[in-house]
Amino acid sequence: MEQKSLITLLLVGLILQATETLANPKEKTKSLPGFLKICQRDAPDLNKCARESFESLEPHLMDGIPELYIPPMEPLLVPEIRMDQDSGAIYLHSVYRNVKISGMSKHRLINLTIEPSKHKISFSLTFPKLMLDSEYSIKGKIMMMPLLGDGHCHMDLTNLTMDTELNGQEYIKNGATYLKITDIKVIYKLSNVHMELDNLFNGDKVLGQRMNDFLNENWKSLSDEVRPLITKALVDILRSSIDKLFATFPYDELLPKKKN
Repeated sequence: MEQKSLITLLLVGLILQATETLANPKEKTKSLPGFLKICQRDAPDLNKCARESFESLEPHLMDGIPELYIPPMEPLLVPEIRMDQDSGAIYLHSVYRNVKISGMSKHRLINLTIEPSKHKISFSLTFPKLMLDSEYSIKGKIMMMPLLGDGHCHMDLTNLTMDTELNGQEYIKNGATYLKITDIKVIYKLSNVHMELDNLFNGDKVLGQRMNDFLNENWKSLSDEVRPLITKALVDILRSSIDKLFATFPYDELLPKKKN
């Protein structure tokens, strides 16, 4: 139970903080970037064009694309995360500082399908390896057991695959047609998770190693336990960025009709 709660707090907190970063770009314009390939929604090769459009973004992910609400991705830097849990058998106060997430730009697009008549977009992405590093501080109790530590946190996520489906509907704003995403579905899977928290239990190496060992030996069952929470967090990431994108640019600008 201790490790289930701990991995939940860490993963959800990191993901939600990344969401906040996505939602607040430092720079915003009203023009789509010139390097973005625009596809026509009634073209017979729409899905092929959409894939090429996605791939046109990849060289720019390192530095970020503020026009599309995408921050610098390699690494993604988060100054601070604060998480407090005070319900049931969990009482924790934790802070994670100088969080660095590496590996996000080295993704692979498996599938991308657009169905304009249904306002539906489906895509699948694989991240071979994500590495998370931060300085952490934890104080509290889990199942009446004291939990105390401060030091370095490292996490490796191997072969994270996300299958995502976006469903939307059209609406009119200022005389133009926009698309609002009404539903987002995410299914994810992992090949492996490895996590290490240094200096747990006031530096007690035996207790700290025991917790880390248990976490890494039982990562599959732990992942299943937190799946609903992580899925919701991933949906929040997508909605934060996508909602702003579709609210800024009209549907006919993002995915125009073919000109006669």
